[in-house]
Amino acid sequence: MRPYILIVDDDTDLLEALELELEDHGYAVKTATNGLEALERVREALPMLIIADLAMPVMNGRKMLQILRRDAEAKAVPVLILSAFGYEWEAELMGAQGYIRKPVSAAQLEREIAQVLTGAPKKAALLN
Repeated sequence: MRPYILIVDDDTDLLEALELELEDHGYAVKTATNGLEALERVREALPMLIIADLAMPVMNGRKMLQILRRDAEAKAVPVLILSAFGYEWEAELMGAQGYIRKPVSAAQLEREIAQVLTGAPKKAALLN
């Protein structure tokens, strides 16, 4: 069974691009366009990683992460925040394991995923 990653973003073009990129690297991918849909996907099957935007309609990423962190099983799922805004400090306070600034390159995405899933320490900031 391939590792399952959930991507949450209201930009459907970005969702499609990230889904194709990650599937090409061997991951099973599910998507959601807001935090509420993401919570439904998590209830269906627990992902090994969630990549989520913060600014979304219906339920934003902050509220979604707050709810996930209260769930006994879901709170252990690592989360990478994906945002065009400078929320690095907030991502850490919310309990996210990393932050990726949009636009994201395929290489950066793979590097961040690998670091989160393997627990490897972050490389120098120059790699971003």
